[in-house]
Amino acid sequence: MTPDVNVVVIDFKTPKGREMVSVNEDGNYTILINARLSYDGQIKAYEHAMKHINNDDFQESDVQKIEYEAHKLDIENAVPVPAEKYLKRIQELQKEKKRLERRIKQDEKRVQFIMENCDMFKRAEHYYLYGDDL
Repeated sequence: MTPDVNVVVIDFKTPKGREMVSVNEDGNYTILINARLSYDGQIKAYEHAMKHINNDDFQESDVQKIEYEAHKLDIENAVPVPAEKYLKRIQELQKEKKRLERRIKQDEKRVQFIMENCDMFKRAEHYYLYGDDL
């Protein structure tokens, strides 16, 4: 017989945790799912928690063994992804980072120029510091 399962979507205040399962006093379960996950992430978290419930993992005391068994099928069925795919993505991200760093430097120069040369900025600064118009 499958126990009753309550599901609550709650803000974990961090995207790190996916789900938590609590065994209730009446022998039923409550699954807490992180609201910061995408919808697909929430579904996967729910399925993961249900796998633990259906495997009766909460009778075990070795958490590492439970997680190993729960993920073993995922590893066995996993399709290897070529490292080149990740290397290419890393290179793209590094180029993007350099582009953004150049953009930040340009914007900093523009702001500095405005601060030094714009009459309206000087007036605002003077008013802020001294409380009167020039």
